[in-house]
Amino acid sequence: MKKFFPLVCLLATLLLCSCKAKTQTAEVATDSVPQAVKIADYLFEITVDDYCDTVPNYLIAEAGKEFGCSAVRNGNFYGRNLDFFISEISEIVVRTTAKEGRHASVGVGRLKQMTDAEIEAGLTKELIYILPWGMFDGINDAGFFCNMNVTPMQDAGLVHTNSNPGKPDVQSTFLVRALLDNCATVDEAIEYINNHNIIGMNKGGWDLHFMIGDPEKTVVLEFIDNKAVIKEQNIMTNFFVNKLPEITPHADGLERYDILKENYAEGGESMQGMYNLLKRVRFSQAYDPETKPFWKSEYYEGMPYTIDTPLETILADSKVQEGFNNFKNYKETGKYTPEMGLWYTEHNSTYDIANRKLWVTVHEDYDHHYEFALTK
Repeated sequence: MKKFFPLVCLLATLLLCSCKAKTQTAEVATDSVPQAVKIADYLFEITVDDYCDTVPNYLIAEAGKEFGCSAVRNGNFYGRNLDFFISEISEIVVRTTAKEGRHASVGVGRLKQMTDAEIEAGLTKELIYILPWGMFDGINDAGFFCNMNVTPMQDAGLVHTNSNPGKPDVQSTFLVRALLDNCATVDEAIEYINNHNIIGMNKGGWDLHFMIGDPEKTVVLEFIDNKAVIKEQNIMTNFFVNKLPEITPHADGLERYDILKENYAEGGESMQGMYNLLKRVRFSQAYDPETKPFWKSEYYEGMPYTIDTPLETILADSKVQEGFNNFKNYKETGKYTPEMGLWYTEHNSTYDIANRKLWVTVHEDYDHHYEFALTK
């Protein structure tokens, strides 16, 4: 199973001087800046007009380095699951307003490991200036959308560090925000990527790939041997789709990919159809030995298993059995500790591309979703 890394998402370190200068020009009381409004447990929303408009040059040595995801687009509907460790971390639906040279957008992001109580206590101006850069997924006023998923570092060839040395730098971690702000189409996004140096793992970014789309087209962007590689593709989990049909030893999300592919038509029917499709790949199923097919590939990372390992060997592993038991106990009691290393789908985002609408579900509570629009 994936290793556990603390998530101190995007905020624990140093800001670019231009951003820092803005926030230090005056001390601003918390109640004089927009605040996140609680929608439900673990879910807030906020509209941000003024934020750091240059790419924050974070040192994110303390940032989380692994998460799982599924993403799919069919026709007018697009969605993604963010799979992560069970915790009290809260999600924030972030709206940004348009200004000259910048699109308005809405999507799901996060500050560092902040709980409901910490967010309700009030966000500082410094945090709000940089919150929009902590986006996992989103859509803008042109119907352009983007999200990021993790890929296995071991399968990238050379570890990705720089895609275009000498051009303006963008941390891969912040590419979702950069594209939402600057691009109306996939072609514009490709041009942006070609005109920037996308910095990866060795310089502080995660190993990521991206689903990028507009009303007419969807592609997956991956960085292999330090080069940006684009493929028209409508499904993405946590392995390199540009390497298909090859399946690499470290690939995970194979079963999730197959489920999305097999039931793909469902996602094009309606928002509810896309929502139901992504519910099929909610991550907690990895802890159910009765899941058919069992999600073997979720046990490749950090364990001595590959696609050739017999299912019986994985199911008999004491650590795997411990995970099953821990998750069963969590479901029965609601109690957990980080040491359990348990994962689930922390949030689901389902988008209506034409109408720029978003449904969000948190912590696998698929009986409840919350609807948001690009503008209130």
